[in-house]
Amino acid sequence: MIVVAATKCNPGSVWHELGIDGERRGRKKSAVKIHLNRAGQSLGQFTAEEVRAGFREGKFAGSDLAWRDGMASWRPLSEVIDEIAPDVPVDGAPPLPAVATQGGLPWEQRAELGFFPALLETIRLVLLEPKAAFVAMRPVGGLGAPLFFFVLVATVGGVAGVFYQGVYSSLETAKTPQEQALATMMTSTVTIGITIMLLPLLLAAVAFISSAIVHLALMLVGGAKRPFEATFRVACYAGGSTAILQLLPICGAFVSSIWNFIAMVIGLSEVHGISRGRAAFAVLLPSIVCCGLLIAGVVGLIAAFGGMEELRKVVETAP
Repeated sequence: MIVVAATKCNPGSVWHELGIDGERRGRKKSAVKIHLNRAGQSLGQFTAEEVRAGFREGKFAGSDLAWRDGMASWRPLSEVIDEIAPDVPVDGAPPLPAVATQGGLPWEQRAELGFFPALLETIRLVLLEPKAAFVAMRPVGGLGAPLFFFVLVATVGGVAGVFYQGVYSSLETAKTPQEQALATMMTSTVTIGITIMLLPLLLAAVAFISSAIVHLALMLVGGAKRPFEATFRVACYAGGSTAILQLLPICGAFVSSIWNFIAMVIGLSEVHGISRGRAAFAVLLPSIVCCGLLIAGVVGLIAAFGGMEELRKVVETAP
């Protein structure tokens, strides 16, 4: 007679021993659909992996509402992303840093990181790793933080530009007394103090106006996939980070402008989900339009003066 000894076992441990447990659970977890809603409109149903990837890439915003079976109510995606779509490593790869999926750019985590570390790390990211920076940047989250960042850093760069201009003017030879006095005034403490007081107000206005123009250009080329706030945030972080390059003597303003264009193109492309070419065209479109209007105005003036000259000749030759 054969006696079979039965032992109490956990079915889950059997599956684990067979190497099937994790796979089955993974498939079951992936099968759970997460409903997303934005401004009253359904975005569809997605798996946890799709939600995590979309959130990381900026397709889904932290303000989008999320719900799945077992949740009592709809909640902002930023609050439940780690619960409903945890960042599970794939094929042994480590999860992305928290900055890219939770708190946005370091500047928006300055309460935890510290003011200056967050400031310097944000500048470093935008200058050296612009794609990673704008993937990490939340497309929504308010206008205050990016505006403060832009005004703060651009003011430093602007003051440096005014000071350098005064120094260059004072070093030039063959100056008239009036020009020499102007150069001395530009490097004076009073002028720098006035610049520090007035420049932030001007920069704040520039941030809103320039962002509105770029967003309008995006709408014209079919690239405005997100609201104005997203464009504004890109413009502030790109413009602020590249403004620090104005601290470079002689070529600082030129380098800053070129780097700002590059950062804007990459930022708009990542945040709005459009090609680099379309983003570049949107950034350049206002300048193209202005140049076109300027050329048309010059041609019009030349034509008008030419017509007046012909009229004068007619009058003079008339009996």
